[in-house]
Amino acid sequence: MEGLVRDLFLRMGTERNYEVLPEVSLLRENEDTYYVGSAVMAHMHLFEESNLSRATYITAQRIFSSKRLHDIGKYPLATSFEVMLSIFRFGDEDGRDALQFALDFICEAIHGDPKKMIYLAPYELGLRDDVLSLGIPSQHVISWSQSLETNLGSGRPTGYYVKMFYPYRHGIIPVGSIGFIETDGKLSVDSAFFLERLSFVREKLPSFYQDQYFYPLTKIVNHHEFFGKLTFCEKNLWINHIRSIVALLADGATFTTKGAGHALKKIIRQLAGTILGQKLPEALGQTLVEAAGQCLSSLGYHQPLDAQQLAGSIVLQIESASRQIMREKNAFVKALRKKKDSMTMEELLQWNSERGLQLDWLERFAMQEEVFLSWPKKETNYKFRNVCYSFSETDRIKDPVQFMIDAEDKRMKGALVRHG
Repeated sequence: MEGLVRDLFLRMGTERNYEVLPEVSLLRENEDTYYVGSAVMAHMHLFEESNLSRATYITAQRIFSSKRLHDIGKYPLATSFEVMLSIFRFGDEDGRDALQFALDFICEAIHGDPKKMIYLAPYELGLRDDVLSLGIPSQHVISWSQSLETNLGSGRPTGYYVKMFYPYRHGIIPVGSIGFIETDGKLSVDSAFFLERLSFVREKLPSFYQDQYFYPLTKIVNHHEFFGKLTFCEKNLWINHIRSIVALLADGATFTTKGAGHALKKIIRQLAGTILGQKLPEALGQTLVEAAGQCLSSLGYHQPLDAQQLAGSIVLQIESASRQIMREKNAFVKALRKKKDSMTMEELLQWNSERGLQLDWLERFAMQEEVFLSWPKKETNYKFRNVCYSFSETDRIKDPVQFMIDAEDKRMKGALVRHG
């Protein structure tokens, strides 16, 4: 079963004469962005240098995004480290070849019914018509009278995305997106398909925590007594973060407060914040690192790791962060006891910005002191990934197409006003 979806993707590509691109390291040296956050970011030179002659490429690329750190553990589809499967095409006359490949791959990967697929497809560049030409029912192709352009970064050309979704269990899974950029009447194509999501859908599992790419860690965290008092979300945080830490360290990241190490320090602080007053046993740390290695091996990364040395470094980092947070907590509690209910939100935000104490930690510390502060309603950016599929199967989406229409309208904040 190991690497089944990944192997299928690369095999389908080579059978259709796609050139396989090698993966690159997660770290981008001497760049303003320290980690590779998408497959196209790793191969941007193809788009910058392309002369629009016919060319097709395929790749499986590990990616990391520190922007998702505060969503991890709370939502089933949120993870900072994952594998992105991508095709790149140049010199196409229309979008049909790229869309057909995407449909063929996804349906074979998840044993899915192509007529159940739901698309967000713009009228621009004829992409709605291209999707309909695949035999997709028109009521499953959501379009708008005017779509917002997207781009590959500042100063780079703009284009439009076709996004693909599949109804699964009680929700909807975003399974892929294909971007199209027009230059001199020819299309360049970027795409992203999400390996971990496709895999757990294929295996008919409730989330990727039960799949092979996470399960060695899931089994330990959910059953070891050390994690017994952690909440469901905190356990998920450990499962995700340990895997990410090992992947980043294997690619050369280090524990520093600058550059690429900054995200690692944030991850460590998040873990330390869940176990204040406890020390992670070194033997357990080694077990976790070894389990993370198993997860990464299932993904196709068989890098030799000195689990004992790596675990020792991780344990020390978590212990150091835990002591620092405890000192800041004690200082906060002392200030809280003086002010009690009179502590303002402005002061709380100051503890957050100057001392690095997360607002949810401050809320928890206050409740432990039986001080119930007046917390304003937390405003969060709308993220479709976080609302389309829930841990709770009672949060059931009864009409996937209507849910998609409503969600897209909300995401665009009214910019798209008429369904096509």
